[in-house]
Amino acid sequence: MQSMDRTRVVFVVIIGVAVLAVCVAVGASLISNFTTGNGEATAVAEVTREPGATPQVELDSPEPVFGPNYDAEDDLPTYLCGADAFGSYFTLQQMQMSGTDIEHGFHLGIVPFFLDDDPAYDVSEEQRNALLQSGQWDCLLTTLDAVALDSPGVITAIVDESAGADQLWGRDIETINELQGKRISFARGSVGEYFVYYALSIARLNPRFDVTLVPQDSVADAVAAFNERQADAVSGWEPDIYAAEESGGVPLLSSSQLRIVIDTIVTSRQSIDQRADLVQRFHDAWFDTLKQQLEDFDGAAAQIAEWGHNDWTFVYPETASEDLRLWLESVAQADLGDNAAVMRDPRPLVSRLQIARRVWAAADLPVPDDDVADLIEPGFVARSAQQAGLSASGNPVNDTFSISANIDLSTVNTEDAATLAVLPCRTFVFLPDSTELTLESRRILDECVVPTMSQSVGLLLEVKGSSAWPANDPPYTEDEILEFARARAQSVVDYLVSQGLDEARFIVTATLPPESHWETDDPAVQAEDRFVEMTLITTGR
Repeated sequence: MQSMDRTRVVFVVIIGVAVLAVCVAVGASLISNFTTGNGEATAVAEVTREPGATPQVELDSPEPVFGPNYDAEDDLPTYLCGADAFGSYFTLQQMQMSGTDIEHGFHLGIVPFFLDDDPAYDVSEEQRNALLQSGQWDCLLTTLDAVALDSPGVITAIVDESAGADQLWGRDIETINELQGKRISFARGSVGEYFVYYALSIARLNPRFDVTLVPQDSVADAVAAFNERQADAVSGWEPDIYAAEESGGVPLLSSSQLRIVIDTIVTSRQSIDQRADLVQRFHDAWFDTLKQQLEDFDGAAAQIAEWGHNDWTFVYPETASEDLRLWLESVAQADLGDNAAVMRDPRPLVSRLQIARRVWAAADLPVPDDDVADLIEPGFVARSAQQAGLSASGNPVNDTFSISANIDLSTVNTEDAATLAVLPCRTFVFLPDSTELTLESRRILDECVVPTMSQSVGLLLEVKGSSAWPANDPPYTEDEILEFARARAQSVVDYLVSQGLDEARFIVTATLPPESHWETDDPAVQAEDRFVEMTLITTGR
């Protein structure tokens, strides 16, 4: 299988070690430099993000790539966007080749990261953020979790949800709970790192203490570390992740089940403040180009191939449609209708930003203290949505974008169900002799269950109730104990449904306490048997 470097989310960390003379004083520090092939320093990047660390970066942007009809003398303004090689991002390349940018009154300039192994385009995550924050770039295509971590700009549109491209594989690991004590490799600074932290948070495992992190410079390196038995699990994305099969790896979790990876258009605050009309024209052109792609996929694929740099896009002239389709099968693109729905009520987006910050903070990474609601500007999408001519009549290759819609359970196959994780929250306090949850128990459910279930597609939740069996005259029957245990489990489900989760995604069961605990007067024994256990069930790996 050909190796494809999906660089959109990888920190470029190339460490140049300055070797000092023999007589240097003890304690001289090593300096991490981002260098070009001829040794000329162009940026400095931190190897790790320690709390309070401020990476130093250059503010010199690589030269943007313009379309074939670019004319520097025609007085049209330029609009610069940085982006990785990723299928749904190629709307930018299509925009240039179709001339849609010019039709909307500007020239699009693309800064393609890691273009053709040219060191001039080796742009680190820190440098990307700095160029956007400084206003040198108008937009950056990146993931929502990256925005939550660094606040480099404002989310003005949604590109897609990862729907299977991002995956976590393990060797001899059946559930997320079994990651405890294991070694996990990933590409440092990438969405693969975030995917690890989120998976650990489901089982309430602390990435600093409960596992051993094995960060690498790329997905290929992370998979190699796994195959060389330096790690027990690996997080990455396709197609590189599939090489983990060589050493007995099997899929544990993917973004087809857990929709936590969202690609976004992030716009600089300076552009919004100073060139709002141009920002609007860019968004109109984006949705116009996407409309063309959805209505004439083969034509769009041909334009992307014609853009050139085919070993970077992996979209070749002779197989353009097939190549682009392979890119897009595992991402759920967000069309104008999806965007309009999200931006009409951005609360789910705000919630995801808040969740991402909690996940990063739990991994001991510093996060900004600004209001995440200020990281979303819905107005540009809203104005594009008012233009009927930008609405597409076709559908994306993967038409399962779900953040703005109810989850479709029609494809869920319970025959393929397997336990993914037993959630650590299992003891809930009910009002005395009641099945009504206390406020504290509801808070625990809000933190432990709601975020995961609201961001998943192929996950069900088995909710198993257990009740104590106290002594009584006349004695309680098995049916009575089971009925009360089931009622408490149902109470948990009822609360979760009231928070917007689909009732069809829950399986309610009940269990009896051990026989040695039947008809007991011991309060401690009774307390052991009062719980509601919740098990995440995946319906496909």
